[in-house]
Amino acid sequence: MRMILTALLATFAAQAVADEIVLTGAVTHVRDGDTIEVNNVPIRLAALDCPERGTQKGDTASKIAQQFLGSQAKCELTGAKTYDRLVGYCEINGADFGRYMMNNSSCKVWEKYDVWDRY
Repeated sequence: MRMILTALLATFAAQAVADEIVLTGAVTHVRDGDTIEVNNVPIRLAALDCPERGTQKGDTASKIAQQFLGSQAKCELTGAKTYDRLVGYCEINGADFGRYMMNNSSCKVWEKYDVWDRY
């Protein structure tokens, strides 16, 4: 019974997060240069294209993003989802995180996915 209740609560919590327009909280994990977790919810940064982890440039981008672990983030969710990640434009400590990554690493704008024409 306890496992069923836990599964129902997890499903409800995931649905509640998916229905939000803005997600705020701490950066709890950095997967790579263009995917972070905010309050353990994976967010794929909209319009950002970073080299893959495991390459020199990808590992450098990941390391740059790692400095924001524990920082406060505000992510405006686009409503899209890719794999297990919600897609959004994020600010960390009030600054545009995508723009920061483009200016400080080999990440680039992916215009096809800049759905709100931010970049």
